[in-house]
Amino acid sequence: MEELNLDSELLEPMKERLEQSIDMLTKNAILTKKESEITFKINIGVTKRKDKDKEWLEPRFEYKIDEKIKEAKNSYKNDLGRNYQIGLDDDNNILVQNINKQTSLFERGE
Repeated sequence: MEELNLDSELLEPMKERLEQSIDMLTKNAILTKKESEITFKINIGVTKRKDKDKEWLEPRFEYKIDEKIKEAKNSYKNDLGRNYQIGLDDDNNILVQNINKQTSLFERGE
């Protein structure tokens, strides 16, 4: 029996894979100056086992490592439409008008 930790025989493959991801993404950050992200998820469970006269709990560790190199991203957000009125004319065309103006939306002015 050994204590369960990342250095134990059972979890060593998981630790090695995580270390590989850290190494690779750190080198990438140095070379490209791009940030990276690692998402590490572990599902832990046990299953009751029986063999002849012996019973035991078998551990189950499912893990997933997602690696993401972040790209430069620009975005712009705005909200349009305040102080406007929208409607349809007789020909089913969409019309908009600033409601601060005195003329009606459905009047045709030149």
